Amino acid sequence: MKKTQKIKPEFFIYLAFTLLLLATARFPFFWDTIQLASKHAGFFYDNDFRSIILPNEIDSGHIPTLGIYIAAIWKIFGRSLFVSHIAMLPFVLGIVWQAIRLIKKYIPEKWHLAALIILLLDPTLLAQCTLVSPDVLLVFFFMMALNHISEKNRVSYAIALAGLTLSSMRGMMCVAGLFCAEIIIRLYNERGLLNIRNTLMTFSRILIPYLPALLIAGLFLGWHFYKTGWIGYHRDMPWYTLFESVDFKGAVRNIFILGWRLIDFGRFFVWITALTCLRHFFRNRPSMPTSSVPLSIILVTVFLALGHAVILHRNLSGHRYLLPVYIVFTILVIQYLYNITGENFPRKFFTWLLIIGLLTGNFWVYPDRIAKGWDSTLAYLPFFPLREKMMTFMENEGIKLEDTGSSFPNTGVIDRMDLSGNMRSFAEIDLLNNNYIFYSNVFNNFSNEELDILRYQWIKIKEFRLIQVKVTLYKNPRGSFR
Repeated sequence: MKKTQKIKPEFFIYLAFTLLLLATARFPFFWDTIQLASKHAGFFYDNDFRSIILPNEIDSGHIPTLGIYIAAIWKIFGRSLFVSHIAMLPFVLGIVWQAIRLIKKYIPEKWHLAALIILLLDPTLLAQCTLVSPDVLLVFFFMMALNHISEKNRVSYAIALAGLTLSSMRGMMCVAGLFCAEIIIRLYNERGLLNIRNTLMTFSRILIPYLPALLIAGLFLGWHFYKTGWIGYHRDMPWYTLFESVDFKGAVRNIFILGWRLIDFGRFFVWITALTCLRHFFRNRPSMPTSSVPLSIILVTVFLALGHAVILHRNLSGHRYLLPVYIVFTILVIQYLYNITGENFPRKFFTWLLIIGLLTGNFWVYPDRIAKGWDSTLAYLPFFPLREKMMTFMENEGIKLEDTGSSFPNTGVIDRMDLSGNMRSFAEIDLLNNNYIFYSNVFNNFSNEELDILRYQWIKIKEFRLIQVKVTLYKNPRGSFR
C-alpha cells in the first residue's frame, strides 16, 4: 500500500498569495500604478506599440516594460481589471518561489516555514502583490539575482540582472549596487587580488553577466535621450518638484524620513530582533556563517544605491522604493536568529514577535495630517468599496463629479482607474470654487489648512468608514457656484 504524500507547507504559501491576488483582482489601479501600469499600458494599447517613448505627461523616465506587458496581455485577453491583475500572478508566485530558494539557502530546515512566512509578511511586499506594480517585477528579479549571484553558472544571474534593468530605473540602481557588492566581495575574499593584472581579469569575469543589463539600459536611455533630450527627469515633467535637490537641512530631514521608512509598518519589530541579536553577538562572539559577509555587503551597497535618492531629493521617499533593502535585511536578521543564537535563545518568542509585529504593520495608520504610504500596506484595501459606495450615494443625490473636488489618486479620468470606459473625472481641489469635496484619509495632498477648513467650516453630508479608512463628502457652506 502506497503511503499518502504529505502536502508541503510551501503549497499553502503559494495558495495564500494566489487567493490574496484573486481577492483584489477586480480592484481599480491605485496610487502610482494608475500611471505606471494603466496609463502606460493604455498608451501602447491605443497606439499598437508604435513607439516605446511615452508622452511627456505620463513619462517618468522609467523603461515602460510593465506597460508594454499589460498592453500585450490586453490585446490577447481583453482590457479589464481582472486580466490586468491575473497578468501579475506569475511574478507574484515567482516571488514566493525565489523566497523559498533563499530561505533554503540561508536557514536551517527546522525553521524554513517560519523564516519564509517572516520574509513574505512584509506589509509593503504584500501590498505591492495586490497591485499591478512594476515593483512586483523588481522584487522577483532581485530575489532571483540574490539566489544566483554566487553560482558559477552565471546565465541565470545575467537573466535576473536584465530583468531588474527592465523593471524600472530603481531596478537599474539595484544592478549597480549588486555590481559594487561583487567587486567588494571579491576584493575581500582574495585580499585585494594582489596585483593589477589579476584585478583586471577578475573585474572582466564579474562584468560579463552585467553586459546584457548594461546593453538594455544603454539602448533605452540612449534612445530616450535622442527622442526627448532628457534622462531620468526634467523641469517640464508634471512631478518635477519631487526630484528637486535639497539643501543640507533638507538632507538631514530626509535621513530621518529614511529611518522612519525602515522601521515603519511593523518593521520596527525586525529592528528590535536585530538589536537583540547584535547584543547576543557582542556578548558571545559566535562564529558567523560564510554567507553573512556577502549578504551584509549587498545590504550596504544596495542601500546606498537606493537610499541616496531619498536623501538628496525633495520627495522620493516611498516605502516601496526600499523593498530590496527590507528583503536583504530581514534575511540577515533571521539567518542570525536561526543559525547562530542556539537553543537557549528565545527563538520561538522572536518568531512570533516578528510574525505578529509584521501583521500589525497593515494597521499602522497615522492621523490625517501625517502623509502615509498607502500603497505600501494592506490598510488601503477598504478604500475601493467605500469609494464605490460614496459614488453611488452621489449619483443618487444628483451630485456631479465635475462639481466635486478631490485629490490623488482619485482625480483624473475614471477609466484610467477602473477601465470602465467612464471618461468623467473629479475636479481638482479648489475650496473657493468646488461645490463639494470628496475626501478620504487615503489622500495625502490635502494641506493642514484645507483639512481645518473642511472640518470646521464646510458641511459634512455623508461619511463611510471601514476599519481605518474613511471617505467623506463635504458641501461648500456658501452654496452652489454653477
